[in-house]
Amino acid sequence: MGEAKRREELGLPPRQKNELIKSDRYLSWLPITKSRIKKYPYMGVATMALGAIIFLVSGGANSIN
Repeated sequence: MGEAKRREELGLPPRQKNELIKSDRYLSWLPITKSRIKKYPYMGVATMALGAIIFLVSGGANSIN
């Protein structure tokens, strides 16, 4: 038996959809939320490491005058 039928038989209202709160987002058009960032705290370090690797492979400090 599905949850909708069970709720209807018990006289309960349909479930409310959980929508993202706009204040939870860093930027309104960016789909990244603060709660998602908290789940992956290592993502900033991984992004910086990837940037450093690309910087060093492309010539790094030798291209800076």
